[in-house]
Amino acid sequence: MKIFTAGWSLQRPDHNYFKHFLRLNKNKVSIDGIVYPKKIPEDIEGIPVLGFDVAQNLVAPDDTVLDISSTPELKVELKAFFEGKGAKLLSVADFLDRLITEDQQDALRLPFAGIAASDIRKLKSAPPPSLFDQHFVDAESYEVASKLDTIFRNAEWNRMVEFDRDDTPGHVLFNVLLDLNARGLVKHLHVLDTPRVFLDAILKLRLHAPAASFTVSVSDAAFADLGGRAEFYRRSLADCLVPVDGSEASAGQAIQLAGSAETLVAAGARKPLQSAICFMPRSIMDTIAIRNAFGDRQYRVLLRQPDTTVENLLAAVLTPALFGN
Repeated sequence: MKIFTAGWSLQRPDHNYFKHFLRLNKNKVSIDGIVYPKKIPEDIEGIPVLGFDVAQNLVAPDDTVLDISSTPELKVELKAFFEGKGAKLLSVADFLDRLITEDQQDALRLPFAGIAASDIRKLKSAPPPSLFDQHFVDAESYEVASKLDTIFRNAEWNRMVEFDRDDTPGHVLFNVLLDLNARGLVKHLHVLDTPRVFLDAILKLRLHAPAASFTVSVSDAAFADLGGRAEFYRRSLADCLVPVDGSEASAGQAIQLAGSAETLVAAGARKPLQSAICFMPRSIMDTIAIRNAFGDRQYRVLLRQPDTTVENLLAAVLTPALFGN
């Protein structure tokens, strides 16, 4: 069985993840030809281009044909051609979903670091996020979770473009800190790792909310990662910087700052999880890891997706202790 595409996505960012997937798995999944009514270039992105005259003798009814045509007029023409050959058009999402279902050995490389086909199958076996789930801080958090769940559950990777908001992870992080400060929840911030982005956001918070009163501690490893910049942050935060072993860093009202949910889950294996703000490199999969780590304990989560990059999902995980409960 061969794989053809009905047209191709030129200059369309919604298929970037699919194209990356093909590059990662070029020895396992290959496109035999891109079919157009007429052959113009020899190839597109290294894939042979076939006109109807050549494809007529190559396409069989049991071949897989991916519908990637970009214009309605071209879609109608290509559909008629393939139907005439007895071949049905398949959406890219359905094609990817089939591959993920069949990949029982996790042999495929997905274009998302740390996520394998088995992770997607586990996601599909669990119920999707519910609007009535009391874990979500606000409606936007539910909407982000629901959309990401659908994208991964149905392999609709093209829908990541719906998060194209021209925003940055650092700016979204600052807005989350500003929001939590306005709620009176920022009392102590403890930087575990990925210090630059967190400390820059903290400095910005002090600038925009000069009346805010909170302390900051930074792990030794995080300070070491800063190299020559460490002294700049020590001076800039001199009036609120406290030792890591101080009572603030271990108190229930502290917020830990981490570059990944994995760091928090690992810490939670040693002691009860504290409130935290972290990036979720494994996207919706990390929200599941957080939920499993908390078990029956209460928590609330605020989710923000700043752009189309999956690993930039940001979460604020809030425990009852942060609210003084």
